[in-house]
Amino acid sequence: MIMSRKIRVVVIDDQEVVRIGVRAALERNGRIEIVAEGTTEADALRLANAHHPDVLLLGLNTINNAKLAHRHLSAFDTIRRLVKDCQTKVLVLSRHGQKGLMHTMLHAGASGFMLKDEAMNSCEGLAQAVVDIFRKRKLPMSHSLYEKLFLPGPEIDDVPRLTKRRIEIMQAIADNPHLTLAQVADLLGIAESTLRNNLSAVTRALDTPNVNGAMIECLRLGLVRICT
Repeated sequence: MIMSRKIRVVVIDDQEVVRIGVRAALERNGRIEIVAEGTTEADALRLANAHHPDVLLLGLNTINNAKLAHRHLSAFDTIRRLVKDCQTKVLVLSRHGQKGLMHTMLHAGASGFMLKDEAMNSCEGLAQAVVDIFRKRKLPMSHSLYEKLFLPGPEIDDVPRLTKRRIEIMQAIADNPHLTLAQVADLLGIAESTLRNNLSAVTRALDTPNVNGAMIECLRLGLVRICT
């Protein structure tokens, strides 16, 4: 089937080399037109409102410490706004393929998730993913990512071990972001001091300086999920 118009795409990534690679990959496909590029989540929202793209590619780069951990939550909020307010389909390109990260981005409303290495190594694959999203076909995802997302079992050997109760505590906080710690403790039927002791143990186990950093790690590792 011949398409009546080109698929309009916005590319967002804070690394210029990635933007150049994505542009080169997509411009080889005569069905796709890149209408704008940006580097931040704010750019994504601004350019989506200005250009009304069919698909927006949102790049997620390596996050190795708690100081940058807020970027995952920022990306989550950005995707929700792009999908709800701008009616934009989002393809996430990530340097990480952890199950928790994929679940979080897909639950935010992303239409697809690809590893950057995959996208850069297969121009045809990246272009086809954009076309599939535009045509509302099956979610573009490689077999390796499908296994990580849907099949049980740890994906890396060094996942920090948390007790079931501590995972329940982190999930309760994720499910009730409007509640204070005292209210979360009451919801769980434990003393606030017990809750705080458990949170201290979680931050130590995950090697993060605070509860926010621990929450990001729990999301990244797939221990906690955000439901929309």
